Amino acid sequence: MNAELLKRGLGAQLRSSLIWGISMVALTASVVALWPSLSRSGSLDSMVAGLPPDLVSALGLTDFGSPAGFLNGNLYAVFLPLLFTVLGTVQMNALTAGDEDAGRLELLLALPVARPVVYLSRYAGVALVLGVLAAATGATVGITAPVFDLDIDAAGIAAVSLSMFWLGLFQASLVLALAGLGLRAPTVSTVAFSVLAAAYAVYALLPLAGSAADLARWSPWHWALGSQPLTQGFDVRGSALLVASCALLTAVGLLTIRRRTIRTA
Repeated sequence: MNAELLKRGLGAQLRSSLIWGISMVALTASVVALWPSLSRSGSLDSMVAGLPPDLVSALGLTDFGSPAGFLNGNLYAVFLPLLFTVLGTVQMNALTAGDEDAGRLELLLALPVARPVVYLSRYAGVALVLGVLAAATGATVGITAPVFDLDIDAAGIAAVSLSMFWLGLFQASLVLALAGLGLRAPTVSTVAFSVLAAAYAVYALLPLAGSAADLARWSPWHWALGSQPLTQGFDVRGSALLVASCALLTAVGLLTIRRRTIRTA
């Protein structure tokens, strides 16, 4: 990895990362702030009382009237994972296939630096942004929860924040692999978002089918969230599967970029 290339990659993401970060922190804080009024009204459990149990579980609304269930249903089951995966996809695509389509990557690769080093430096920049935003949203919950009488264990906040990071990095790793193979940016986006949609559907919807429920274990969403990290803490097996998947996809991207011709604008 090259420090100067890493700095350039971070600079290219600065404005968009600030917008994403402010939006995520604002969403997180606003959800926590709603807890006192909703919990006192007693309406939380009644919101899901008429839904089938399997659907409640699929939507992350189990124990919705509890502090952990409230946070999970409003943040960690769908909204924040979706934001982190979209962010990882968009940022990594812009810094790899997008820059190659625009001719900017060709200028970087003309420098006396190996192609994999350029890609790895940009990948590290995206990983750093994801890590900072995962820490920021987790810190927001940790700071605001006591203010609004939301009783959440700090270890659970740390564990679920790490899951957000790994989901975002999985998508960034997938994009790196696709860009390394030489796909253009629109194609990379199509494939990556299709994988994202399929992975969520396998995790959340297949268990409703009963006989196909075991297939959910193959989804990165299951690896990240299936063990309920907000209440159960760190899941070593799920984290190991995400780390291995990210490493494999990254290796594909770094190896294939060495063996092909770079497109010109």
